[in-house]
Amino acid sequence: MPLSMTEAAVAIEIEDDLAKVGVTPAVQSRSRALRDRLIREALAIARNQPFDDVSIIDICAAASCSTGAFYSRFPDKITLFKAVMVFAAAESGPLLEGIVREAPFEEILPRLVKAQVDRYLRQSTFFRSAFKVSLDAEQAWEPFRRNAQNLASAYIERLLALPAIDAEHVSLERVRFAFQVMYGVLNNTLINRPGPFVLESDEFPALLEDAMLATMKLPPIPA
Repeated sequence: MPLSMTEAAVAIEIEDDLAKVGVTPAVQSRSRALRDRLIREALAIARNQPFDDVSIIDICAAASCSTGAFYSRFPDKITLFKAVMVFAAAESGPLLEGIVREAPFEEILPRLVKAQVDRYLRQSTFFRSAFKVSLDAEQAWEPFRRNAQNLASAYIERLLALPAIDAEHVSLERVRFAFQVMYGVLNNTLINRPGPFVLESDEFPALLEDAMLATMKLPPIPA
């Protein structure tokens, strides 16, 4: 079945992101299918095991391929993990943006923050590995950065579409910064656990939502 225009655009973006992190281009569909299987199997492993502890042999066994097939597509394990980050971002971006675009406006932030906290808790092992890799390869984090920007843009669209909103008193920079606050708090809490609240705390999602709203300083929105 042919891809829709949106799906085709996403596929092109993924290929561009893979090229930027050093993945060998896959010209033939069969080669691309094996490349993608290696990435997906590695992502599944990385969500449960620190990537430093995973061997190329383990990944090839999960993908049912030889190490020779691996090295014809990836120069090393780090490049594979950068590709894993590309796929993880491509997977999570539409899910999170769907919340912002489809939820009733008053439920957007509660649902979004809850989904983010749940995601960080479920995938804490993956995120720790991703943070470590991105310290030496900033471009590997670019798809996640783009997701965050798209998420803020989608929220702004919903906000400005409210009939009762006084757009002149909305600071778009503050709204975007609120999403920066969200990711900064999530990342710092996962890595450093500074306290007093951690991701597992019952109060954490509501407190993070409050911090975002305080940052936005939105004018009153009539019910």
